[in-house]
Amino acid sequence: MFGQKKQTAWFFDSSVHLEAVSRLLYLIEVGEPFGVICGSDGSGRTRILTRLRDEIERTGKLVVTLNVSGLDETAALSELTTALSSSARRGMARHELVSLLRDEMAGRVHCGIHTVILIDDLHRAQTNMESFLRVMTALSSNAGRSGKLTVIVASDRPLANGLSLESLLQIRLTSLDSAESSDFVRSLVRRHGIPAKSMDDSAIRAICDLSRGNTARMSRVCELLSVLHETSPESSITSETVSAVMHELAPRAVA
Repeated sequence: MFGQKKQTAWFFDSSVHLEAVSRLLYLIEVGEPFGVICGSDGSGRTRILTRLRDEIERTGKLVVTLNVSGLDETAALSELTTALSSSARRGMARHELVSLLRDEMAGRVHCGIHTVILIDDLHRAQTNMESFLRVMTALSSNAGRSGKLTVIVASDRPLANGLSLESLLQIRLTSLDSAESSDFVRSLVRRHGIPAKSMDDSAIRAICDLSRGNTARMSRVCELLSVLHETSPESSITSETVSAVMHELAPRAVA
């Protein structure tokens, strides 16, 4: 989808992520119009939206995923309208886009089509997206009586200016605890093809401790360790190895 990050099908079933997916699926099933996921970078927002999209598609509902990172309001409206309507044209004005979106959604509701719009990385948008979200909540409210449109937004912070009040479900993601961090790292190690005998238990603990339950940091470190293992397959990966890798990474590279 336009603006969407490259995704993989892999999903780690932590209690935090599974609960979030389950609650969002219930929100969609009962036809609620608006949901919000908040969590720091690396907490698994995009991972949850990816799993949610896969689960929704199995039910036959239409899913549109829009990553608004680097987009302004007009660009976001244009990409969303293009994804939903074949009548969208390049260079349409904002009011034309809103009108086309409204008509498209009205037609889908009339046909009994349940549409789910997943909006990711709201905090990375180029401009303030309050007006864009107001359009989304208005569309959701108009279709709300029929329960045929659900909009779910992911950001690193709660929505401002009363927008949070539009949502009956606001999920705040937390870091993984030590046990789930360990399970997550072991899953990553297997996924990257690093033999268990090559990974010392101290290395697992070091990754968990230094990453502080942040899934993005753990993923990045394991990716680098897999490269190291391919380069020196006979070497054992220890806590010292992990510390060296973490030292080489700038904080912003794993944040």
